[in-house]
Amino acid sequence: MKNIGIKILITISIISLVIFVIIGINYYQSYKVKVHKEKQTTALKEEEKEKQRQKLLEEAYNLVKGYYVEEAIELLNKDKSLINDEMSSKIKEYQDYKDSYVLYDGFIEHIFFHSLILYPEYIFKDITTPTGGFNEGFSYKREIDRMLPLLLENGFVLYNINDVFGKDDNGIMNKKEIYLPKGKKPLILSIDDPAYANSDSKYNLGLANRMILDENNELATEVYTPEKELITTYDGDVELVVNNFVKEHPEFSYKGAKGIIASTGYLGIFGYDLETDEEKEKATAVANKLKEQGWLFASHSYTHNRLNHWGPGSDPVRISNDTKKWKEVIEPIIGKTNIFIAPFGYTLRGQAMQVIINNGFDIYCSVDSSSEFEVFNDYALMSRVEMGGYSYSRYKKYLDTHLFEVDKVKDSYRPPVLGS
Repeated sequence: MKNIGIKILITISIISLVIFVIIGINYYQSYKVKVHKEKQTTALKEEEKEKQRQKLLEEAYNLVKGYYVEEAIELLNKDKSLINDEMSSKIKEYQDYKDSYVLYDGFIEHIFFHSLILYPEYIFKDITTPTGGFNEGFSYKREIDRMLPLLLENGFVLYNINDVFGKDDNGIMNKKEIYLPKGKKPLILSIDDPAYANSDSKYNLGLANRMILDENNELATEVYTPEKELITTYDGDVELVVNNFVKEHPEFSYKGAKGIIASTGYLGIFGYDLETDEEKEKATAVANKLKEQGWLFASHSYTHNRLNHWGPGSDPVRISNDTKKWKEVIEPIIGKTNIFIAPFGYTLRGQAMQVIINNGFDIYCSVDSSSEFEVFNDYALMSRVEMGGYSYSRYKKYLDTHLFEVDKVKDSYRPPVLGS
């Protein structure tokens, strides 16, 4: 009986051992699976974190290209759990870059355009006879295409004029400090009178006919070809050409700045006569889209009338009536602005100037052979240089020295300017 008891005990022990081993094996297998799953989860989490890091690094890089350096640093610092050596290195790199900015104390250039000539061969049948008009004051589309890369190469960056001049807490106008990377120079750009009513033909041949929003809510231009075919283009005037160039070269725009669009009123705006609510709505939609893209607006007067307005003998009453009309018709389309761009580049004096200032315009832009500015207590006065045949001929030395080589921009298919 004793042997039987021992055998039973041994059997029970063996069975218990087997059960224990089986349980151990099962536990070990479960543990391995659990550990494997945890490793997989950790790896997936790290992989997801790395994707987030790379996305943030790419976004930050694109911000820095447009001089949004503080915003890039803030973006990379936003989620502390994502910061690793690579991100820490980029944060330091961008901070060092921002710290390297220098106070700019050089010349501030301001250039301006009218609508671009798209088909010069249509407008100028004879390029041997001296010509004024379009030839003097307008640039060709192919000229601005040559000009912008040269401006970029020469260190220029588009800058917001309201970041150049502004009033302090006491309402006194000041020239603001400008900090840019070494070698960069601020450039103000403006466009006069985008009414698209420059032609004596209903087809407005040679220039854009209208600015529109396409079916994708993108800005475009309606253009009549010399064959009178209406086509849609995406580079039919200065605004679109600049937009396209900045998209390709974000370093040409400081924090999204583009330029100033100076509108009159008597011929409407962007090809819309503003006679109906539908026309007003379409014009407003175009203006809003341009503002989204970094464009500012300015008053260029309502009438653009030289007689007793913008010229010797300017009458304050007429200036006041003109300004009131502009505010009634154009301000609802483009919104409020503090910028006035003078018709004919004429600088008002005395009470006539005070009318403009009293209507909220504290940056006044004129026209000259060079870009200069003066700052007074209640406004800033800045001159601009026109981009067209007259400047290419008469101010060639200035342009060559300060902006770009005229011979690399001026088109060979241009008549001589009058008086040259």
